[in-house]
Order: sequence, then C-alpha cells, then structure tokens
Amino acid sequence: MSETSRDYLDTSEKLALFIEEASAASVLAVDTEFIRERTFFPQLCLLQLATPERSVIVDPLALEDISPLKGLFLSPDIVKVFHAGEQDLELIYHYLTLIPEPLFDIQLAAELLGMPQQASLRTLVREFAGVRLSKALSFSEWNYRPLTDTQIEYALDDVRYLPRIYQKMYDQLEQLGRLEWLEEDFAALADVDRYCSHPDLSWRKIKHSSSLSHAQLGVLKEVAVTRDLIASKRNLPRKWIVTDELLIEIARLSPTNTRDLFHLRGAESQLGHHWSGEILDAVERGLNLTPEQLPKRGHPSFRIATNPAANDLLRALINQRARDNQVTPSMLVNKDELAGLASGEREGLRILTGWRYKLVGAELLELLDGNLTMRLEGNSIEVKHNGG
Repeated sequence: MSETSRDYLDTSEKLALFIEEASAASVLAVDTEFIRERTFFPQLCLLQLATPERSVIVDPLALEDISPLKGLFLSPDIVKVFHAGEQDLELIYHYLTLIPEPLFDIQLAAELLGMPQQASLRTLVREFAGVRLSKALSFSEWNYRPLTDTQIEYALDDVRYLPRIYQKMYDQLEQLGRLEWLEEDFAALADVDRYCSHPDLSWRKIKHSSSLSHAQLGVLKEVAVTRDLIASKRNLPRKWIVTDELLIEIARLSPTNTRDLFHLRGAESQLGHHWSGEILDAVERGLNLTPEQLPKRGHPSFRIATNPAANDLLRALINQRARDNQVTPSMLVNKDELAGLASGEREGLRILTGWRYKLVGAELLELLDGNLTMRLEGNSIEVKHNGG
C-alpha cells in the first residue's frame, strides 16, 4: 500500500485504525475542504487531520459515517489545532453537532507574537517550519472523485506542519507569559451559539440596513427570516432566493400585493410565483409589529458623536502599546470597537476587559478623561500621567 493510499481514509476500517492511533497523541491538527457556492449549508468534501507523527485525509463523500471522530474531537487530553478555524468549526458543528475542545488557533496566536493580522497559512509555515507551500491547487474542485495524488498531498500540507507550529508558538507564548491571554479568544471561538442558525438575526448582516427607518427595519427582519427559512429548506444560497439589495427595497417600500412587489426591479425574475406569496406574508407581519417588537440595532453603523481627533489619539496609543509588546494592533481592538470607544461607548468592548484592559484599555480611558498626555519622543510616543 502506497503512503498516499494509506493516508487516504475512505473506509470505516481505515478510519477506526487512525482514531485508535491518534487517541494517544497530545495534538491533533484539523482542516477542511468544502464548497458552498450552490447550497445553503456548506458541503464537507475533505477533512484533514494530523498528529505529530502522521497526516491523513478523511473522505466524507466515501464514508457513510464520520461520527466515530467525535471521541477524538472531544478528548480533553488532545489539543485540536486550527488555522483561521471558524469556518472549519462551522463545518464540524453542522456535521457532528459538536465543537472540538480544547482548541488552539495558530492565526490568533500569531498576532500575539507580532505576526501580521490574519497571517496566511503559507506565511506561518514558512516562518515557523521553514517550508514554502504551493498555491497551485488552491481552487481545486474538492467534491470531484477520484482525487489525484497531487491533490491529496496538497490537502495534507494544510495540516502536516500545524503540530510543529503549535508547539513552537506554545513555547514562545509560555515564555512571554501570554498563554492565558488567548483563553478568552479561544472560548469565543468555541462558543456553540456562534455556529447555530439564527434566522431572526439574519437581517443584521444585510448591508445598507442603516438607511431604513425603525418600522422598515421590522419588515426587513421578517423578510430576511422568511428568506433564510426558504433557503435552508431547499438547501439553496440565500441570494438565489432573493438578493440583499432587493430585500432592502422590499423593506423600504413594503409592497402588500404581487403587482407592487413585481414593480421592484428584479423582483419578478427572482421571486416569480415560487415564493412571492411567502415574502408578501412576511411584509405583512413586519408591518404589524408593535413598537416593542421592532428589532433593535446592536451597534449603530454611524455615530453622530464620533470624534475623529479622539479616534486618532486612541489609535496612536494603541499602536504604541502594540509595538511595545510586539503584538498586532488588530489583536487589541478592531475598527468598530475603536470608533465606539471614541464615541463614548463602554459596554461590550473587548479592549476594556481582561488582558487587553491591563495592556492598554485602562490608559485609553484615562486619555479620554484627560488624565494622560502624549508627546513624540524620537520614533515613539511618550505617555505621561497628568499630575504624576
């Protein structure tokens, strides 16, 4: 049996043997290949796994049941290692109804080691394993069978170096005393609610909803829920049912009959008579919502009170503390959180909790309260507490 054949797990017997072997490992790297362009739910095409000793591919299209992997994924003695793992975790949750734990994401960890924001796998493999990965097959159709040996080797490259990278990162983070810094981020990544379907919240992801009135937002919520239910029932992409742009116009004009609905550009061709009735029913439900039932915006898309000068000062201090501690600034705060902080928001901001608060969050509040001054000292910013 060739190495490629041995590491391609397309029978329950091969899978069982690997699970027995991997159960003794302390680290299991995980990656997936999937397609979702033509479906509502992503289709899992490959599942790549690696221990420090062996890398394999599990073929979910050949296996009737991949549930035997649950024991590995839930073992408290095995750290599951991902790179930018959110989509992989979504796939695993959809197919196995679990989130692997404990987990470690090397892309998040890299930002605490001063690597660029959202560092690619190729970058991290080159930096920590000294290997240059090929990009030649990055657009492979992973649902076609049989796979070539070249495709299999390319897919295995996505996991074979992860155990080594994890160990190097772990050692460096432990030496820097930063391992516990990642606990909050990994806990958020492992939150099951993150991967559950929430049709009633799908309206929040639709662009330009900030242009709608509160009442129109109620209509948008109802038609977005209906679109999600239609799309999930038929396993079709949302945009194949109705585009976001058309949803916004439906919410804005709130048509109550087919004639008015089809006056909207693209409505008849998209909706036809397949689900136009369901959309009109949703519009009616939205129009009948009471003020208490209308959806509330989680975070405003624009902030009247945003102070550009405050934003610039805060960013300068954040960038300085990021340089001082050799972490990526985006690991401390994102653009929206920074705008919120500059606007006076204080609730629900990561930078005001945990290690981020200790590193720079407390100083940011002092700066906003006028208790800190900053001045340029060479290539750095010098921070001084007023009165001290």
